[in-house]
Amino acid sequence: MIWKKLTSVLIGLIMLSTAAAVSAATSGGTPTTVILVSDNAADSALAHYIANVTGSVVVTTPWGVYDPNVTAEITGYGPDLVIIIGGPDAVPQQYTLDLQNIGITVKRWWGATRYGTNIAVIKNATVELGIKFKGPVIIVPGNDTVAIQTALQNALRNMGIILLANKTTNITRVMEKIHITPHNVTVIQSHVFGVYIRHVMKELKNQTKCNCIEINVSITANVALKAISISERKIEIAKQLLQNMTQQNVTLRPGTERIITQMIKLAEKEVNIAKEAYNQGYYGRAYGQAIAAGAHADIAIKLASHRWLDESESNPRLRGDMTFWKVNATLRVLEKAGVNVTLLRQLLKQLKEAIISGNREQIWNIIEQIHDLLRQIYRQNLGMVRAHAFRMHHHGRG
Repeated sequence: MIWKKLTSVLIGLIMLSTAAAVSAATSGGTPTTVILVSDNAADSALAHYIANVTGSVVVTTPWGVYDPNVTAEITGYGPDLVIIIGGPDAVPQQYTLDLQNIGITVKRWWGATRYGTNIAVIKNATVELGIKFKGPVIIVPGNDTVAIQTALQNALRNMGIILLANKTTNITRVMEKIHITPHNVTVIQSHVFGVYIRHVMKELKNQTKCNCIEINVSITANVALKAISISERKIEIAKQLLQNMTQQNVTLRPGTERIITQMIKLAEKEVNIAKEAYNQGYYGRAYGQAIAAGAHADIAIKLASHRWLDESESNPRLRGDMTFWKVNATLRVLEKAGVNVTLLRQLLKQLKEAIISGNREQIWNIIEQIHDLLRQIYRQNLGMVRAHAFRMHHHGRG
C-alpha cells in the first residue's frame, strides 16, 4: 500500500527539513490557524515567519507529496482556517479537498514560482493578517537553503521582510510591487549561490539612500551533509512513487516515465558527486550538488505525484484506498481527543469490503457517507479537539 510504504521515507524527510514550529495560539476551545507548507526551504521560511508573528501553527508536508497523515495532523488542531503557502506542485490540491470535506476553510497563497509565492505571501499577510513589516529588507537567493535559514533568524529578530531573488530579479520592481521603500537592506548569501544575486547588491548600492549590509554564510561540513541527506530522501520518495504506480498498474505516458527516470538518475549522479566532494572536504561543491540533486528529484516527484492523484480521481479502487488510509489516520487523532468514532469505524469496514469485492458504485456511495459523517462529527466535537490540542502542546505531553 502506497501510504504504508512511503511513511518511513516521508517522516525521515520531514525530520531533516526545518522543524514545524507549534506556537502558543491553541487554547482550550479557541480556534487557531494552521499554515500548511512544503519542506521547500523558501516557502517554509515564510510560513515560520508568519507563524512566529501571528501565533499560528505550522504543519509541514514533503514537497509535492500527498500524505494522509498530514491531513490528520491538521485536523488534530481543530482549525477554522488553514493557509496553504505554495502552489499545487508543492502542496497537492488533495489537501484542500480533504480539509474542505471536513468543513475547514482553506486559503492558498502562492505564485507560479517561489518568487511569486514570496510576493503573494507578503501581500496577503499584510492585507488579511494585518502584519506590518517595519524592519529591514532581507534579500536572499531563493535556492540557497542555509542562507534562507539565516535570513529567517535575522527577520524574526528585527521584524524584517524576506525577499527571494535570483539572477533575473529586478529588486527595485519587486519592492515597488509590495509598496516598500527600503532604507536598511541586508543581503544574505553563501558563496555557492551569491553569484546569482550580485546584480542585486550592485543595484542597491546605486541607491544612495540605502543602508546596505552584506552577510556571507559559511558552508560547513554539517550544512553540506544535511543537504545531501535531504536530497537522498527526495530520491527515495521519487523511486517509491514510481514503484507504487507500477505495482498498482497506474500507467504513465512513455515520455513522462522517461523524464521521471532521467531525473532520478541525474539526481543520483549529483548526490554521488556531492558525497565525493564532501569526503574530499569541498563542502561548498557538495552543498551545491546536493541542492541540484534535490531540485531534479522534485521534478520526478511532481510528475509521478500528479499522475497518481489524477488516477485516484477516476479509479474507485485507488480512491477507496486513499479514503480508507486518510480517514483511518484522522480517526486515530480524534480518538485521542476522546471523540466517539464508532460509526465511522463501521463505515470504514464497509469501505474495505467494497474495495475487496470491487463494487465500484458501493465504493463511491460509502466514500460520500464517510465524508458527510466525518464533517458532522468534527463540527460537533470541535471544542473537544481543540482542548486536547491545547493540553498536548502546553503541558508537555505532545
